[in-house]
Amino acid sequence: MAVDTSRQTGLTLPAQAVHTGMMTRLTADDVLRIPHLSSLSRADAERLAPEFVVRTYPGRDLVAREGEPSRGFFQMLTGRARLFRSGPEGREQIMRLLQPGDTFGEVAIFDKGPTPATVETLEESVVLLVPAALFRLIVETQPSVALELLQHFSKRLRGFTELVEQISLQTVPQRVARYIYLTAREEGTATPDGIVVPRSITLQDMAALVGSVREVVSRTLHVFETEGIVEVRRKEILVRDLSALQRLL
Repeated sequence: MAVDTSRQTGLTLPAQAVHTGMMTRLTADDVLRIPHLSSLSRADAERLAPEFVVRTYPGRDLVAREGEPSRGFFQMLTGRARLFRSGPEGREQIMRLLQPGDTFGEVAIFDKGPTPATVETLEESVVLLVPAALFRLIVETQPSVALELLQHFSKRLRGFTELVEQISLQTVPQRVARYIYLTAREEGTATPDGIVVPRSITLQDMAALVGSVREVVSRTLHVFETEGIVEVRRKEILVRDLSALQRLL
């Protein structure tokens, strides 16, 4: 039996979608901040808010595991995480580093396949879950949401195309330089000595991000240090010559 609220909101939710467990209460504004749902009416957002689940994960905890059935799609509310795939010998390839506002897990909702990648928090994180059945219903009944989702998939596909290009056509030094350069541009702090970039991921994570191994990345960073491009510190990287990194891209 369905709970019909169409006269009030235009959206009819199945009774089984109603969540009765303990969770953080969301507001309509929280729902409208989810990228795929920003076009919903406020009335629909208010109706949906109680159906979403919010959970706090400690650092280095798994939010989703590759190969498991899909539970829905997620949004990072706070914290950071890494999205990666593992090879048969345990080698990892990080596909994305997730920041607050980022979403993941949408694909498996629609192809009905298993979760395609593992997501592990890098620090304590608050994550929102939109259940799969509920999101399929929203997409089926709200054309504007379907359009936003297509735009999202298009951007994501472009990103993965660039990742494949980097791994297949660029050398490891070029990939490491690209990571440090972009991180310095987006997260770095200018100082008299250069741009300070927090070391927010481990050397192993950096290797998995650029499609290499820890030892090769460590040697690459050492070369950059001897050339005066960067200075690797315990908790940060000092970029002394940003233009040199740019020339390596």
